[in-house]
Amino acid sequence: MREYRKVITKPGEVLAYETVFEENIWLRTGVPEKMGTVERIDYSTAVYENGKTYRKTAYAYLPYCYDKEDKSRKYNVLYFQHGNTCEPAMFAIGGNKYMFDMLFDSGELDPCIIVFITYYMDPMRDADVRIQTGGAEAGDGWTPGIPGYFYKEIVQDIIPAVETRFNTYLEDPSDAGIIATRDHRAFAGYSRGAAWTWRMFHHAYPYFRWYCPTSGGISGDKPLPMPPGSGPMPTFTDEEIVEYITAPIKANPGLPFFIYAASGGMSDGPWMRKQIKLLTEQEGFSYGPDPKKNNILYALSDYYHTDYLVPYYFWNYLKILFKL
Repeated sequence: MREYRKVITKPGEVLAYETVFEENIWLRTGVPEKMGTVERIDYSTAVYENGKTYRKTAYAYLPYCYDKEDKSRKYNVLYFQHGNTCEPAMFAIGGNKYMFDMLFDSGELDPCIIVFITYYMDPMRDADVRIQTGGAEAGDGWTPGIPGYFYKEIVQDIIPAVETRFNTYLEDPSDAGIIATRDHRAFAGYSRGAAWTWRMFHHAYPYFRWYCPTSGGISGDKPLPMPPGSGPMPTFTDEEIVEYITAPIKANPGLPFFIYAASGGMSDGPWMRKQIKLLTEQEGFSYGPDPKKNNILYALSDYYHTDYLVPYYFWNYLKILFKL
């Protein structure tokens, strides 16, 4: 077994509990012996109630052991939403894909399917404005005139397209079938994608058991200024934050959840740290790494803010996700 550097905060420094982040440097420096593959998934969506049908693309990372002919082996699915200015191919194509090979190369993590999606309607067509400001047309509620119905796109269009194509636990792509397989489905997002992960918790709670917001706080359904810095950030009371997160829990008392949140150094996401502390203090939240008895956990790295460090957080997440 390799030894890994750990970043630890003691109880009382950030939360009332210890936080532990484990750094696997081999994700970037190692050469994988076991290589996964990536498949492009083209689909269309018309959930935005504007008379338009959007043709979009996602990418599915299939681990080295995936065999489409072996129907007896089912895979859990982790969906990932990138941050502002990025696009879904950033880890699917090119050298960054090897970091995901290295996630599973050591055998310490159970292989799963990882799906890279985007709230942008056409990230390549709108590449100039997307890269400059992130202000490309999007379905996460930040584009004036387009409702934040990306959660509907994910549930109604992306999940059926992905999970009926590959060997997953989903056999019936109906609404009831997707809910019935929620234990085998996780959602993660970075920065603006983390803000969206919290919205998924609120709007799509019955369809996912596992949530991993990274370096991004709870913004409710209030749009943030676009482009960033063009206006004041919305403000929230503690009561509004608690109500936003607990509403779906109260509405679905028989459906458990697990939030594994993370962020970087002290300059990365101070807003998020305060919100996580607030949630861990609420009734119904149990802090710890055992999903059988806990439902919230936080890891604090010493990293700066960039989507390209996401695989290091996945190394931590995948030691907890789907462990029932």
